[in-house]
Amino acid sequence: MRRIACCLASILALPMWADLSFGGSPSAGMGGAGLAVIRRPTAQSFQNPAVIAYVQGFRFGAGNIDTNARGASFSRLLDDLEVRQGSAADIATAAGLLRKYAREDTRLLVTGDLGIIASGVGISVGGILDARLLPNAPLQTWARTDGNIAKIPANARADVIAVGVVSLPDITTGVRLPSPQGDLAVGVRLRNLKLYYTHYFADQEQLQAGQNATRAPELQGRDYREFSATGVDLGFLWRPTGDQTYTLALVVENFVEPNIRFQATDRNGQTFNFKPLKRTYNAGLAVELETGSLIAVDFIDIGNNAGRGEIRLGYEQRLGRIALRTGYASKTGWTAGLGIGGFNLAYSDTLPVVVSRTLNF
Repeated sequence: MRRIACCLASILALPMWADLSFGGSPSAGMGGAGLAVIRRPTAQSFQNPAVIAYVQGFRFGAGNIDTNARGASFSRLLDDLEVRQGSAADIATAAGLLRKYAREDTRLLVTGDLGIIASGVGISVGGILDARLLPNAPLQTWARTDGNIAKIPANARADVIAVGVVSLPDITTGVRLPSPQGDLAVGVRLRNLKLYYTHYFADQEQLQAGQNATRAPELQGRDYREFSATGVDLGFLWRPTGDQTYTLALVVENFVEPNIRFQATDRNGQTFNFKPLKRTYNAGLAVELETGSLIAVDFIDIGNNAGRGEIRLGYEQRLGRIALRTGYASKTGWTAGLGIGGFNLAYSDTLPVVVSRTLNF
């Protein structure tokens, strides 16, 4: 596997100046909102496991197939970053890579899920890759004002940090519990995870040479670290009986937290407790109107346990087989989307990462 995005991003290797979701979650065009949406249960089940209880028959599903690129274009990063046995860059050339991206912090985020669902039970594979190139302030100033390799400051430093998580596989099941008051759906997602972590840095001498970088101490002399763990997500969905058109949702991401934590170093070499997968509580409301309109509101990371607390708002208007979407996420801004049949496109300056595919570092 050579390219960093592998098959998850092969259809997304397009030059772009913003973020694009191509064939992924309908929620991407709605500001990331959709925890309580059951209009498209196959796609939404990747976000809220309770929604899988509404899937009838055999279905193939794709969700969360999104890319985010900051500081450089997606196509440029795709050309320069690669995966070699869990690492985001070849250590023999990492210093040259860091010098090339010295003007500003750069981040590449790729997510994707693919799976099959049969009457309330789903098996899927997916993952998230978060790679960051982090030059310090003296190096950024040099890149923007001088650029002479011989004049790289003595206190210059740049880091490449990357985390990849793959589910092998996710197993999701859900059940509906009808009552006179309404319909309650409960879903559970069992996640069998592999996590890969790498961190290199380069100082003045290495940046000038443009070749070898130094392994961060937490790698313990290796090119990357690999961890296996199990996590569990819970989802709940409530739809009242009668003429009510609203739906309520609660999703507990990492209800059983994957046991992955260790002492790592940040871009300044300071030690911290690295725990990329934390428990979060997320709530949603969706309202469907007779006009074909759908309004969704999500409250992400209630209590801010993982530092991702935000509000997401989304709107969809159906026009036959076409769906027009827009939304707003308080941390990432406006989004726009289009659905044609079962195919979805979304565009934003920064697409929000959907619940169930988030990392904390």
